[in-house]
Amino acid sequence: MNKQLKGILAGCGVLALLGGGLAWLLLNDPGTGNEESSSGSSEEEHAELWQYTSDHVSKVRVEQPGKEPYTAIRRWDETQSTDYEGNPTVEKIANYYLEGYDSLPMNTISIRLLTTRSTSVNAVTTIAENVSEADLAQYGLDKPVKVTLTVDDADDVSFLIGSKTPVSSYTYLSMAGSSTVYTVSTSDIEPYLTDVLGYLGTEVNPEQAEDDERTVQSTRITRKGLDYDLYFVYDPFYAENANSGSAAMHVMEEPIHALLNVDKSNDATHGLFGLNASEVLTPFPQEADLTKAGLDDPFIRVTTVMSDGKTMELRIGNTYTDADGNTKYYGYFEGVDCIYGFSPDSFVYETVTADDVASRIIIDMYVWDVSKVRCEADGETLDFSVLATDQSDAVVQLNGESYENVERYRQLYSFLLKTAAEDLILTQPDDVGVEMASVYVEAKDGKRSYDIKFYEASGLKAYVSVDGQIRFRCRKSYVTTLIDNIKIFGDEEKAFTMSW
Repeated sequence: MNKQLKGILAGCGVLALLGGGLAWLLLNDPGTGNEESSSGSSEEEHAELWQYTSDHVSKVRVEQPGKEPYTAIRRWDETQSTDYEGNPTVEKIANYYLEGYDSLPMNTISIRLLTTRSTSVNAVTTIAENVSEADLAQYGLDKPVKVTLTVDDADDVSFLIGSKTPVSSYTYLSMAGSSTVYTVSTSDIEPYLTDVLGYLGTEVNPEQAEDDERTVQSTRITRKGLDYDLYFVYDPFYAENANSGSAAMHVMEEPIHALLNVDKSNDATHGLFGLNASEVLTPFPQEADLTKAGLDDPFIRVTTVMSDGKTMELRIGNTYTDADGNTKYYGYFEGVDCIYGFSPDSFVYETVTADDVASRIIIDMYVWDVSKVRCEADGETLDFSVLATDQSDAVVQLNGESYENVERYRQLYSFLLKTAAEDLILTQPDDVGVEMASVYVEAKDGKRSYDIKFYEASGLKAYVSVDGQIRFRCRKSYVTTLIDNIKIFGDEEKAFTMSW
């Protein structure tokens, strides 16, 4: 073996010895030294500090310096279960709830860690005995976290948590009434380092339950900087006619009447269900807290009325920057007395517009669900009366005469279904040109109809008026194709043009 290799191996041996010594020093010396630090026999280092059964804890009290103290109370909840033979039975489960916070959502799974994480704790090392009050600061025990667990038919388990040691996986701790300082595994006492906000839940309003048969009757979204409200209402027609062109059960009434794109509108109409915040900020706020957060005059207000008359309301106020540098909104959900922090991507209300959610479909009635269709253009009129459940039994009249070519009628109607709006018109225009064509469609029950007119517009566009209100703009080429199809309808040798 050469001298260089021998030197490397010898150096490694010295480092190993130094490393072991350094680890012992880090655990046993908080930085200032203490003459009474124990050399630590194995028994002392691993002394049992406490032991209990988690379900036997009836109460946990945590007092953190400079923060709101909190108490977790045990409650026996019943849950359906089965015995070893498979028979249904009721089992009692010990759950823990924050005292005084019953009206707010809680993270009960995390709260339970206050009793389950540290059922049996041994000291890693006995650091010092007979520590004076003057020396407590070096262990973080001059301003400790105070914990008391009330245990059935046993003495309380009370201890004080100090600062982490230079090895962060260990923390200084002393038992209440004792002057001996130990180190324990940080993971054993970590739940007591979480403040009360960390145990409150961020699910502000749960998803609508499967057995909740209520419907959203209306949702109104008001946002500063948006010139109009978004107002959506439930339309029972779409619940009764699932085969219609629009699957959304709601329509937009403000700023204009329009059908909704179900994929894009659901988060707007039903967004208050399954509403989750990013963080809990201020439980039980005072008026001053609401004002400071901008919630007395909110940036966004969302109001949803349910079919049973109950109302849900969300207010979104000012923005703030969280500890990680992310921009969030203050929010308050009526009935949950707490200010929360919301990430902008947790809802659509910050940016949603009428154009985002409106369907581009204008005629949404299935071909065999209509009883009257009238098309007019360039002096031509096609006035259909229809009686049908499907194509096989359809009876069609054209301009008062029996019409046998049901398939040709169906093809023309399928072209009408292609009437697609490209732009929403929120303000009635002043430059409406001449009328180009018109279409009238009426449902066979007579409860729904559309009176559609097309007008000249600039830029190769046409305005689309529905029931006397100009709501959309479409391509002029669609209208000219419609006119051509109306003109050739009587010549059954000529095929309709279905694109434009």
